[in-house]
Amino acid sequence: MKTLLSTFTAGLLFCLPALAIDPETLAANPAQIEALQMTEVPLVLSEEKGGWIVIPEVFKTWSATIFRPDQKHLGVARITVLEGGYLLIACNFDYQGNKSGDWSRTAMSRRDFVKAGWKELEASQLGGELIQQDNRAQVIYYKEVKKGESLSLRCNKYDPPYPILLHPKVLAGF
Repeated sequence: MKTLLSTFTAGLLFCLPALAIDPETLAANPAQIEALQMTEVPLVLSEEKGGWIVIPEVFKTWSATIFRPDQKHLGVARITVLEGGYLLIACNFDYQGNKSGDWSRTAMSRRDFVKAGWKELEASQLGGELIQQDNRAQVIYYKEVKKGESLSLRCNKYDPPYPILLHPKVLAGF
């Protein structure tokens, strides 16, 4: 009976879904990164072109910053990790144009991001969606990255994956 109960308990534990990471953990240990041709700015509501019209509560609570492209149609996020920690990225997988220009060879699908170790965060875990001014809803992933890592990420033709960092308090200079 004892063996049967242990096997049953182990089976139940195996079936339970993994818990999402706590935002406090993400904010307590944000990576420090450099993103080529991108600038770090506060992630705030904005009606400006390329701005964000809906922001999840977690990003508001933890003083999130986002890296925006310095030029139109950047497409690729080239990231160097200066100090290890947690990195979030926002990706849009909606149709953004035909496959001309060979960009689709390097574009990663949702499945590719997961295979590469990124974990998806649901809107319900974040307290809402992240939606850009052009009504493009973003899929949010996180990963613990290591110092010295170089990432070249693409999820679409024009919009790059947007790196996001959570911070435990309001940052000076922003």
